[in-house]
Amino acid sequence: MKRMTKRNRGFTLLEALIVVGIMFVLMGIAIIQSFGSRESYLANSAMDTVVSQMRLARELAITQRRNVKVTIVANPGPGLAAHVDYQILAAPGSKEANGPVVPAIIPVQTSFMLTAGVPDTPMNFGNSAPIYIGNVSGGPPFMEFTSTGQFTDNTGFNTLNGTLFIGITAQKNTARAVTVMGGTGRVRPYTYTGTSWID
Repeated sequence: MKRMTKRNRGFTLLEALIVVGIMFVLMGIAIIQSFGSRESYLANSAMDTVVSQMRLARELAITQRRNVKVTIVANPGPGLAAHVDYQILAAPGSKEANGPVVPAIIPVQTSFMLTAGVPDTPMNFGNSAPIYIGNVSGGPPFMEFTSTGQFTDNTGFNTLNGTLFIGITAQKNTARAVTVMGGTGRVRPYTYTGTSWID
């Protein structure tokens, strides 16, 4: 009968050093890629908040067959965050009251702003102001989604195309935009890649 000998198997010092070296390289790559991710996350969160609020207002207008007023508060005052509000309006001639104002607050470090060197979105609705709707800086005083889904002024006849630009001060990689096409009420988000807008 042959005698079987068991040898203790393990890693050599060289093998262990190679594994540790690979781990440091991978960790370094992860750290480099994570720079700026917090700012990008905040910008994406602000854009998603605006898009969700605008789309919800449009859907409520269509499903409830009521006009839904939209208000964009870009400069709420010291210590307060910018927000987008909607309010379901009472049917014309009815004795009902308007619905409550429902706000959606964007993250505090973000704001409605134009970023230097960033062009207009592919929709070309204009970028002469952070909120540029219906060719008006800040948008018209009254904006609403109608029961057909259109985005209009208070006459209900003038459709409003526009863009809301979002970002973080001095952070070009955080430039975001939300466009609204008045005729259909379609709301589209855009992210600036450093060279162009993507949706």
